[in-house]
Amino acid sequence: MSSPRHSLLAGLVAGTLLLPLSGCTTLAKLGVGPDVADPGSRTTSVRLNDISLGQAIRRDIYRDIPAARDARIEVTVFYKAALLTGEVQDQTLKDRIADIARSYPDIQVVHNELSIGPTRTFGERSIDNLLESKANVSLGTADGVHSGQTNVIAVGGTLYLMGKLTQRETDRAIVRLQALDGVKRIVKIVDILPDPGPDAR
Repeated sequence: MSSPRHSLLAGLVAGTLLLPLSGCTTLAKLGVGPDVADPGSRTTSVRLNDISLGQAIRRDIYRDIPAARDARIEVTVFYKAALLTGEVQDQTLKDRIADIARSYPDIQVVHNELSIGPTRTFGERSIDNLLESKANVSLGTADGVHSGQTNVIAVGGTLYLMGKLTQRETDRAIVRLQALDGVKRIVKIVDILPDPGPDAR
């Protein structure tokens, strides 16, 4: 089977970028994005679809897995990639939650970043919320980063950068995020787009 999306697969990557003291490793391959004329365009309909998908997955998790009701689970969808964050009781529950997310035909890849252990305190979550807000504002005002093409989720000092960017934009986004206080590491979940070059800017 072939589709316009397949022509982009060679440029789709996701990786983990740790801060300098931690090194750098690869997280996973990513193949996401809507079939639109401009692959860098994040329309209102795409945003609303992502929000709706995230809400539906979270609802089904709590409905189908009673044990999940004692956990704290967040589902973030960005261009058909689902990021699972929060805290669960054990590996079995973590895997079952990921299976529900994968069952959705509109979800093309699931990044299961759920941690196993006690639920973080309100104070810890508040610190994350503040860092997350600062990160998204920083990227929203950054020169050379396509506005609206990123979303940052903060968990325990880790920033998950979800985006649909060129390599140049990704590098600029990472520099901005590294400059924020409280960042321990940065995880890239980025769909790398072709650089249009200076003539297209």
